[in-house]
Amino acid sequence: MTPDTLKTRMVEFRRRLYVARDLGAVDDFIHPDFRSHNALVGPGTAGYRAFASGFHEGMPDLTPDIRHVLAEGDRVVTFIHWQATHTGPFLGVPATGKTITFETADIYRAQDGLFIEHWDVVDRLSVASALGLFGATATTGSA
Repeated sequence: MTPDTLKTRMVEFRRRLYVARDLGAVDDFIHPDFRSHNALVGPGTAGYRAFASGFHEGMPDLTPDIRHVLAEGDRVVTFIHWQATHTGPFLGVPATGKTITFETADIYRAQDGLFIEHWDVVDRLSVASALGLFGATATTGSA
């Protein structure tokens, strides 16, 4: 695939999966032997579908604002600002009704016209803070 084709396919994949909420995009864009280096994303199309379904259930209005798309060779990189309302269970946390915003930088490697491998950097601190995943702050004890 050319760099322009990679960029076009990535934008279309994100649009279908997260704007149109079309889980069929997984079958059309993800390789059956897909592997992510993010522990939350399982292997293959089933793993990616389960990951995306978690967002669809917990944050059905999740919206990607793609800021940058870069491609070279067999890799495409996206920088995305995400926004959502936590209205359903997500990562074991019941709905809070809170607005969540976070940033991601994702790298996908393509093979046979499909995305086969994935790395990411995610602003998990913003998500964890919004979901209330941090307990009370630690107190210092005396020595």
